[in-house]
Amino acid sequence: MNLEVTTATKVDKIIERELGEHWLRRGEVLRLGCPPYHAHVGLRLGGIRHAPYMPAREVPKVTGGPARWPLPADVVPDEDWTDDPALGYWATAAEPDQVAVRLADHFAGSAGHARLTWTNQRLAVVYPTSRLEGGTGGPFTTAEEFDARVVVRVDAVLGGHSFPPSPVIRFAFGDGSAVFLRDVLATMKVARAVSPPRG
Repeated sequence: MNLEVTTATKVDKIIERELGEHWLRRGEVLRLGCPPYHAHVGLRLGGIRHAPYMPAREVPKVTGGPARWPLPADVVPDEDWTDDPALGYWATAAEPDQVAVRLADHFAGSAGHARLTWTNQRLAVVYPTSRLEGGTGGPFTTAEEFDARVVVRVDAVLGGHSFPPSPVIRFAFGDGSAVFLRDVLATMKVARAVSPPRG
């Protein structure tokens, strides 16, 4: 097991434990807790490419100011977005009010602090409360949530032409939009998320 996978496995266990202790509701089962990814968002919205994408609506303000990451390249095709290390997420949508765009707003506007979390009850964007301007309360703040049934499919896919290829989690939504997130544990996490609930 390489160092990247070892570290990601440790982070995954921490995420599961912390969400279980501080965020899940009674009777709620965590399917997939994604770590934040510190990189830009790319979006293909109604045929127009936005890379880096900037939020089209107001999202929670985070401490520390805007992120200072290298800008994505214009020459990388949409389907090969993982070949550009400046991109951590990709989204596709036809309309600006679709689920993938609403998620992209948080990923793009949170300086890498927004986390996507999927349970048997909801799909939610969660921030560490300590990273929010004026944040008070428990360790996590839910900034936006949807009924879990907005997710119609979750896949682990390999992106780009680089070697080794980048593991990605793809969420497809009932409105036709989709969001893609880099995650070195994509295959394991998706298999766990779609398996029967653990006893």
